[in-house]
Amino acid sequence: MTSISEIPDPPIADDALSSVSWLGGMVRRTGDVLKQNLVPGLILQAFVVLVIGGYYFVQPVTDFFDKVADFKQSAGLVYSGVSTAIFAGLIPFLIQKSRPKFRDQIPAAHIWFYLVFWFFMGMEFDLMMRLQAWLFGSQGDWVTTLCKTTADMLVYTPLMGLPTICIALLWRQTGFDFGKTLSILRDRLWWSNQYMSILIANWIVWPLALAGVYSLPLALQIPVQNLVMCFWCVLLIFLSDESV
Repeated sequence: MTSISEIPDPPIADDALSSVSWLGGMVRRTGDVLKQNLVPGLILQAFVVLVIGGYYFVQPVTDFFDKVADFKQSAGLVYSGVSTAIFAGLIPFLIQKSRPKFRDQIPAAHIWFYLVFWFFMGMEFDLMMRLQAWLFGSQGDWVTTLCKTTADMLVYTPLMGLPTICIALLWRQTGFDFGKTLSILRDRLWWSNQYMSILIANWIVWPLALAGVYSLPLALQIPVQNLVMCFWCVLLIFLSDESV
């Protein structure tokens, strides 16, 4: 799982950057990521505990999520696409546009990019979760949950999920200019600096939250993941808004 609304500007190569060892730079970036994400990360974990705990221990919450799971089962991939487009695309976009700090950063017409992109990502997430259920089973025990979380964090996220999201958002940031996007992607510094910083942030923030999602029945994993992603995006928007 991964959820980002924007990526940092592409790096500019210079002698100072090239003289710094990659490992040393990674250590510094990891420290920066820890400092930047400690508070929001803890808030996210608390939110996930409330949601998962509510499902297992609060009957009205259980009944509500069971109805959501039934609807998801009947709607299938369409539910995954539409709900992800709403929770990861539409809601964060509208909240960003409502904040003075972000209002002029993203053209209103780009909402169509976010809706279409997250629609297809939602279906991809669903298919990935179904594949994991086929590989590891649908049980919610700790061994199965650990296997799914590990496969997601160490295989799907770095090799497919996160690159897809980063490249798509980079394409949007370049004004949908394929040439400029490809030029940035050919620069190894983009991958070693920008991409790795985002990947490290995902590895720090998401494992526990993702384990909570994978502990749920398969039909609830997409609905709860979307709820958590939306909460995370909105939280970062408001924290960023208050930081200046």
